[in-house]
Amino acid sequence: MASDQQHPDALRVHFGEELRRMRQRAKLSQNQLASALGCTPQWICQMEKADKAVSEQTALDLDTYFKTDGSDQDDGHFHRLYTAIRRAGRHRVLRPGFKAYLEYEPKAIGVRCFAAQIVPGLLQTEEYARAMMDPSEPQDTLEARVASRLERQGLFTRERPAMTAFILDESVLRRPVGGGEVMVSQIDHLISMSRLMHVQVLVMPFEQVTPEALSGGLILLTFAKEPELLYIESGNIGHLIGDPDDVFMAGVYFNRMMGEALNQAESIEFMRQAREAYS
Repeated sequence: MASDQQHPDALRVHFGEELRRMRQRAKLSQNQLASALGCTPQWICQMEKADKAVSEQTALDLDTYFKTDGSDQDDGHFHRLYTAIRRAGRHRVLRPGFKAYLEYEPKAIGVRCFAAQIVPGLLQTEEYARAMMDPSEPQDTLEARVASRLERQGLFTRERPAMTAFILDESVLRRPVGGGEVMVSQIDHLISMSRLMHVQVLVMPFEQVTPEALSGGLILLTFAKEPELLYIESGNIGHLIGDPDDVFMAGVYFNRMMGEALNQAESIEFMRQAREAYS
């Protein structure tokens, strides 16, 4: 595809054009295709005009109906276009600098993260992630942001999961993102994740006034054969840093914070108590 088609709106136009081309090649009216798919002719018309967001199930149904290449493995023509639309949408809504970070995170064999304000994306439930979003944003943008966060969590379930360590400032647990029900579910998820062999979740309580913890959040990525990377955020901009001295010092700071944080058993009990405040 041409580079200008990497914008999600352009990709939706391309999806509509492909749908119209295949429908006409099959000598079907919009009414006939709608009847075959169990939807309305207006729905078909809106997709062809790129006035309607494309769902994954619709893409799969179109592949099945038109028997596109790969449809028997849920990787047909329309599903590939849907995937491209979703990917382009995620990239468009990413914080500046974070797109570069996401190119490296899936390759990491180790992740160390200090979260100073909110639950880090790798540990967020879907409900918590949605509650973090600005409701004034377009629905497509919100869905893209949520999908991006949840997709990243494949780091925990791949064949060789990354070894991860998270330190959460107490404020992460006290900030009622989404309200009590969302926070109860989120804290339950944190406790569940902390019991996995390759995941460590520790809490930094308020009474531990650690200078390193007051300087803000950070993420350190470790790779099998490449140098470590540091990711930090300042305002609304993300910074991916490879300078060896900066990365080394960030590792020192993280280790100091681990020494000041509650141990695993204490952290789990602390999270349980924080959960009770929302019950």
